[in-house]
Amino acid sequence: MLGHHADRAKPDDQEVDVEVHLEHDITVVQQAADAYLSNPSQELRQQLLASLEALDRQTAAADAYDASFVGSAIFGYSPKGSVIGETSRNPIAEEVPGSVFRAQIDLVKAAKAAVTEPGPKTFDTLRTTSLSLAAVQPLEPDGGRT
Repeated sequence: MLGHHADRAKPDDQEVDVEVHLEHDITVVQQAADAYLSNPSQELRQQLLASLEALDRQTAAADAYDASFVGSAIFGYSPKGSVIGETSRNPIAEEVPGSVFRAQIDLVKAAKAAVTEPGPKTFDTLRTTSLSLAAVQPLEPDGGRT
């Protein structure tokens, strides 16, 4: 789902650099999953599916950039891959705790299963991963989650 970039998450709770557009799309999936969990309607399932499709487009762009020669060390640039999900030579990165990023990946996988194979098992898995993510996400100063 998140391509080979997801394998770059660091052990323990070191922060990882995630491209801001990728992190935004993951946050949108999280919000859509939370809405679907609170009201599992067909309309909210479609919104969750749409957010997953947007995330897939972002990860496909990152994978295409990673596979291209653009910005590669061959042309004297620093090696690609220092930012998860980068799509250009000068990515804008957001630092995310490794535990949060891993929980986000789990949530995305569970959300994908919940929309492609709807049923009690996938719904429960989505609920569990959502709760796991909420448990590791830091609180914003206003009391909300990041």
